[in-house]
Order: sequence, then structure tokens, then C-alpha cells
Amino acid sequence: MRHSIRAGLACVAFIGGLGTAAGQSAPDQYITVSGSVCKPTGASNPNFVSKATGSRNESTTSGIFVICPLTVSPTPSNGGAITAIYAAPYSLDGASHDVNCTAVIGSLSRTIGATYSAKVVTVTGESNDTVALWTAADFGGVAGAGIPGSAWTTVTCLLPPQTAIGLIYAKYKPETPPQ
Repeated sequence: MRHSIRAGLACVAFIGGLGTAAGQSAPDQYITVSGSVCKPTGASNPNFVSKATGSRNESTTSGIFVICPLTVSPTPSNGGAITAIYAAPYSLDGASHDVNCTAVIGSLSRTIGATYSAKVVTVTGESNDTVALWTAADFGGVAGAGIPGSAWTTVTCLLPPQTAIGLIYAKYKPETPPQ
């Protein structure tokens, strides 16, 4: 009896999946990477620490530039799968800090050259839910649309003393297979 129930559920899931693929666009998905993938730019820095909770600037006096890669794989043929890019910095010491971040889409070696958009977010010790958000509108497009060239994305941030990047993530629509 157990096998019949499992088989029936699998059949319903399969048929439901066919209905979605044939009649609707795929739902939004998220690519999420830990801030621990971020690396300092330039020379190594003893105040830069990569932990499970993200990349941290443990200095009490100096800022650190970090670069964080975000890659869609496999690379979509339309190059505009990502509809929103997020960076989630936070405060280590409970104080308010302005974190400057720049999202870069495209590639100098591709037909869509590199395009930059800068944001400043204020993080506080009271909340760890502050994010920098980029949409197609930040790169000359329409909010909600795909961001051309976004399959090749990095976010670079200047982490003030006692700040960290917890997550880098993106919302995207996977390509719909041909009908």
C-alpha cells in the first residue's frame, strides 16, 4: 500500500510539473551565496576574516574593499535572467555604519560591456535585515525585467570598520524551455 501512495504522489507531481512547463512561466528562484565568498581587493589584510557568518572587517580603524562574485550557472542564453541583486551587510559592533557597494554586470570581454551601479546602505546594530538592492532600473532598464549581462555579476563593497557582508543573493527567472 505504501508503494501505491508514493507512486500516486509521484504521478501527480509529474503531471503538475508538465502543466507548469507547458502553460506557465517558471517561478522566480534565488541564487544565494554566503558573504564568506567575498575576498579583499589588493593586498591581504589581517583585519579581514572570512567566517560562516560572512566576510568581516574586524578592524576598529580602517575600511576594507571586498569583491563578491555571483554567478548564474548554467549561463542563460538571454543574459538577463537575474531580475534583482541583493547584498546584505551588517554591523559587528552595534553602531550605525554606511556601507558603500557597487554591483557590476557584464564583462569587458563580452558584447555587453561592464556596467556599474553604486548604492549606500546604513547598517545598525538593531537589525541585520538591511540590504542593498539593484534592479534592471539601476542599469538603464525597467524594474522587474531581466538585467542584461547579469549572468556575470560581482558586488564590491567598502566595509567600514566593524562591518560584514552576510549574504549576496539574486532573484532570477530560469529560462523556459522551447514549447
